[in-house]
Amino acid sequence: MAVRLVIDGYNLVAALWGMGTSARELERQRAEMIRMLARYREQRPHPIHVVWDGWKDGDPMGSRTVDHGIRVTFSPKGITADEVIRDLLAESDRVSGTVVVTSDRTVQGWARSAGAESVESWSFVDRLTLAGAEGVNPEAEGEAEDEVWSGDTRKKGNPRRASRRKKAVERQLKKL
Repeated sequence: MAVRLVIDGYNLVAALWGMGTSARELERQRAEMIRMLARYREQRPHPIHVVWDGWKDGDPMGSRTVDHGIRVTFSPKGITADEVIRDLLAESDRVSGTVVVTSDRTVQGWARSAGAESVESWSFVDRLTLAGAEGVNPEAEGEAEDEVWSGDTRKKGNPRRASRRKKAVERQLKKL
């Protein structure tokens, strides 16, 4: 089954670099993130839909475009990106297989109640890095090489099982 990604744009920008302080810097960050997602999509051909907030200074009708194969939506003036994501989940026939990338707990709850999965933005940054999207998180680039088995068979960590929710999120992350 194909995975469809719905991304809360400014949440992912904040996880990547922190929020820009000027309109020009935010524009640059948006463009760079779309380029990174396009590189990610070359390796993992999931449909990607990025939703940006336009509720303060945006177009009264909002806007929808396709950039590098990525669907991009700016929310209409007076409506947040969170509300647009909620509406996308509500109107979609195929919510199963949809993964919402956001750090917003409310949006994560909406995704779960609609039958979709949600992933924290910082977790998706790690996936972008593993997929070879250069320039995302230089500290995380060497992590995959560090995870070599040391030969130690002693158990470490909490012996309790992960919850169903955590297992479901891990399964979704493996698909990304």
